[in-house]
Amino acid sequence: MAAPTAIDLTNSGHFTEFSGSSPEDISYAKTFWQSVQLQPPMESRLVSSDIKQRLRVAPSGIHSAVMTGVPKTNDKVLNDFMMRAKTLERLEEYRVIQKYAHEREQDIQLLHKHREERKMKEEISRGKGLQKKKVEEAFLRSQSEADLIEETPEEQLRQLDEFEAARFGSRDSDSD
Repeated sequence: MAAPTAIDLTNSGHFTEFSGSSPEDISYAKTFWQSVQLQPPMESRLVSSDIKQRLRVAPSGIHSAVMTGVPKTNDKVLNDFMMRAKTLERLEEYRVIQKYAHEREQDIQLLHKHREERKMKEEISRGKGLQKKKVEEAFLRSQSEADLIEETPEEQLRQLDEFEAARFGSRDSDSD
């Protein structure tokens, strides 16, 4: 069986005519072929009815009730009381927020303090915290102590044998 081949008819100047068909069939065929034709993607159009092009306009006539959250009434005493109550609520909210901000600041300071302590410990563990003078003094001290001990190698071996005998008992040290 032969493989099907595709033929591009878009560049040809030929058109399909619906001669001998009823006008209803012709309109159905036109509708079908127009639906097959692809529309350009939404992004390539300059204006689209599906995408809102502008922001919504703010409602006009902003009332004080919307601004303060207090409903307006005709009673002046009630309005004053409601305004004071709303102000006290806002002050309390402000105090709570300030308290949280203060605690957060303390936490941040504590973190910085711990970070600095950790850095100092790391420097000490890397040897950067030791001063050169202290190292030099320790080296000179060990040199002077080594100079004071003037033992011959035979004397040192004898002391080692005595230590081993006292520590491990009288075993033959050459039996290894």
